[in-house]
Amino acid sequence: MGEKQGVSRRTALKLVAMGGGYGLTRAFGLGGPRSAFAQGSDTLVAGFSRDKIERLDPAILQGIEHMQIGNHIYSGLIYADHNLEPQGDLAESWEVSKDSREWTFQLRQGVKFHDGEDFTADDVIYNYNRIKDPKTASIHRRRLDEIDKIEKLGDHAVRFKLKSPSGSFLMTLTCVPGRALIIASRKSLEKMGPEQFSITPVGTGPFRVAEHQVGTKFILERFDDYFREVPKIKRVNIIPVTEPETVVAALRTGEIQFHNRPPTQFFKILERDPNITMMEGPDPGFRGLMLNQDKVPAFKDVRVRLAIAKAIDRDALAKRAFFGRVLPGVGPIPAAQKLYYRDFKRQISAQKYDPDAAARLWEESGVGKLKLKTVSSVAADDLRSAQVLLPLIEKVLPIKFEIEQVDPSVNGKRFRAGDYETRVGGSGADIDPNDSIRDFFITNGKFNTFGYGGNVTLDTIIEEQFREGDQERRKALVHLAEDMVMADAPMAFTHHLIEYLAVRKEVKDFRMSPTPTWSFGTVSMG
Repeated sequence: MGEKQGVSRRTALKLVAMGGGYGLTRAFGLGGPRSAFAQGSDTLVAGFSRDKIERLDPAILQGIEHMQIGNHIYSGLIYADHNLEPQGDLAESWEVSKDSREWTFQLRQGVKFHDGEDFTADDVIYNYNRIKDPKTASIHRRRLDEIDKIEKLGDHAVRFKLKSPSGSFLMTLTCVPGRALIIASRKSLEKMGPEQFSITPVGTGPFRVAEHQVGTKFILERFDDYFREVPKIKRVNIIPVTEPETVVAALRTGEIQFHNRPPTQFFKILERDPNITMMEGPDPGFRGLMLNQDKVPAFKDVRVRLAIAKAIDRDALAKRAFFGRVLPGVGPIPAAQKLYYRDFKRQISAQKYDPDAAARLWEESGVGKLKLKTVSSVAADDLRSAQVLLPLIEKVLPIKFEIEQVDPSVNGKRFRAGDYETRVGGSGADIDPNDSIRDFFITNGKFNTFGYGGNVTLDTIIEEQFREGDQERRKALVHLAEDMVMADAPMAFTHHLIEYLAVRKEVKDFRMSPTPTWSFGTVSMG
């Protein structure tokens, strides 16, 4: 496709509709080279690859865009820094007992919620009890299973007593990716109710929600009483920009000054633009084809699942669908988890590309021909991935796929409901093996919506790594669990994304870190 010098009328109308009027004169070529930046140097206009932001209650917070935004609104006791190391957030300091089962945290004093309420130890207790309460139906409830008891030691001190030592406890206490103990305002939660709170949440983070019209407008304003360094910019306007051509046009014209997932097929155009900087880093997540055993009886046979996994030429997928800008993968542990990632995994994995073995396994299963529907989001790179991936499998096995294209929000709802036969998707923000293994592949895991379970040995190993305090022993357990997941093939792993962000030149001092831990808090405009 040739490089576009302007914005189409269709694109302009999209931008007007999504941006509440942004870009009308510029999009139609009127009024000269003025960009959204000309409106003032105190506002950042950020495009996000999500059609709706609507699930910001900590109890149900999931999805990359929701976590990226939640990271600006909320705080945890701990935060993960740019090296994914735990640092104090609402917790000023902490001490650990000799047996590593008691963790005592001294909390910051003088911290305010966005609604003016003071933060105290009671808020830690309240949010813990809320997530643990079965009536809340939190998807993160299981993450707190390692905690035996929580005690208030004073207005600004709490103690956690664990059932056993844990190598991942501090990450559990992060706002993101942990999410199990995000500190939300009790006053606002009880006043609004969880449904409204999920749209206009209240935390202690660097930005407060000023306005939210679901699907069209999301405005964050600087919280001047933030307990750490107060943001330099006053406002972040977040608008949904999902169509690849629209993303490129909006970035080049300055209608948006940032995009969280620029389309890979247009990278050369964006990279040649002197006003745009492309940033990249390893994405902490995995992608692949989910095989729903609850919807397709044939998937209950491991030979069928493994045949599909072995039929995938991942190098061809990476080249044709992503122009080589992904890391081919055969398992759940991403390269961003440096301690646990094995770069030789492709040579030893049960899912390594072997079309002859795939055909033999399929024949042994006796399943014959299959017609399958595959759900794919129309946003980002998912659709192009599906369009390349499925023919690669069809070339080896007697399967005929039909792609169902859905909006990102619908895609998320269908994933949560298990409403799909196969699905192009995966995970994100997997900073710890619990995120990439325990959440997805343990029986009844919070993201296990594909009917996988009953492997008692695997469940036991996954729980053991969760509670293992010795790092080397935990690493061995993680590798064993990953090997078993790859061999059992509840999904056919395909690749790990490389995270890309597009930032215009007027955005200063933005620092990239692994999704979803980056922040606009350091940004200035000039």
